[in-house]
Amino acid sequence: MEKKYKIGKKIKEKRLELNLRMDDVAKEIGITRATLWSIENGDGNYTIDTFLKLLDLLNINLDIDTKDNKNDRRRATRANTILDKKINRFIVMCVEQYASYVNQGSSVVYKKLNDLGIIKELKDDYEDMHGMSVYLLNEYIDKRIIGEGK
Repeated sequence: MEKKYKIGKKIKEKRLELNLRMDDVAKEIGITRATLWSIENGDGNYTIDTFLKLLDLLNINLDIDTKDNKNDRRRATRANTILDKKINRFIVMCVEQYASYVNQGSSVVYKKLNDLGIIKELKDDYEDMHGMSVYLLNEYIDKRIIGEGK
């Protein structure tokens, strides 16, 4: 059970790193939010097909290291943690607003923006962009997707 819990924890960390909501991930792979919660918490029964879909969606290799390397952990300062939370909320807002704008699921939009490097740009340029209107952010993302902007 310990390894199942550690794998679930890794899955949850990756989902959060990708700024994906539980509802969107669950819908994308055809399970309920409760089932995803069970997987992330090392509980529940689910098919290997469901598990592989989840790993594929989150781009996780099966070579998951379940060892707890306490010596390798780095502690972030409180200030960095607060800034990271603000940046993550900003990115989630950008993805959800753009997904609504183009009438697509936020997990699909996130994957597309991440693949194109736009998520990194939003994170790197947070200080300059977080005050922009939703209209201007959607316009910026549109231009980046079709290759006209930067």
